[in-house]
Amino acid sequence: MNRSRITITIRTDLLRSVDSIIDGTKIKNRSHAIESLLSKDFSERKIRKAVILAGGKGVNIKGHKGEFSRVLSPYQGRFFIEHIFDYLRSQGVEETIISASSLSSGIKDEIGDGKKFGMSVSYLAKDEGTASVLKYLVNLVDETFLMMNGDVISEANLDEMFEFHKKCGGMCTVGMISVKEPSSFGNIVLRGNQIVDFIEKPKIGKEESYLVNAGIYIMEPEIFNMVSPQCTSLEQDLFPVLAKKGKLCGYYLQDKWLKLEKGK
Repeated sequence: MNRSRITITIRTDLLRSVDSIIDGTKIKNRSHAIESLLSKDFSERKIRKAVILAGGKGVNIKGHKGEFSRVLSPYQGRFFIEHIFDYLRSQGVEETIISASSLSSGIKDEIGDGKKFGMSVSYLAKDEGTASVLKYLVNLVDETFLMMNGDVISEANLDEMFEFHKKCGGMCTVGMISVKEPSSFGNIVLRGNQIVDFIEKPKIGKEESYLVNAGIYIMEPEIFNMVSPQCTSLEQDLFPVLAKKGKLCGYYLQDKWLKLEKGK
């Protein structure tokens, strides 16, 4: 196996921790210890691919002509999607697919191939609905992957969510939060870890719980087989079917979560 010689600067306390695993047998020296720790860290990364849903209705952005994807809305001095990429990179995601269809051009101008974010970025040419996107991923994704709405930011630990997803055994795990006014979201009925009913934006007073869809999902490739020609919406068409089949799980997000406000 090829190796490269490097020089690094490291905190003294971390160096002591590195030295503590050197036993002279399995771990022979500092270089071996650092390599072992890095290999373990990267091998434990569970989610390598992510899909960002960035289509839908375009928005006008001050100072620019035409309509753009909402992911290019300004937020804290940067584009909203840049914050999403910061999160994905922190979670070990290596490859991201952006689905924005006719709104992709503006994103490509700003994000490009993703090298500046330390990952690979590609774009889907078609976007006919949140569930229809899955039909175009069949030849692009062959492992457990993350899908998320382009108007949310989270600090959820993807490794922990992945472990939960695998233990639950469903085709899809939906990240959930609790809100005071659930009628504006996908309303979730939970039994244990299983979502037994999913009601997209119920009428006020008809909500079944305060648990709602947070727009962050972990999915298995087998979900592609569940998308019929008539299935266009995750929330209205696919999730209710998966819930009835016992294939939809709910994971409560205890970390920071933010949704881009309408009109932003």
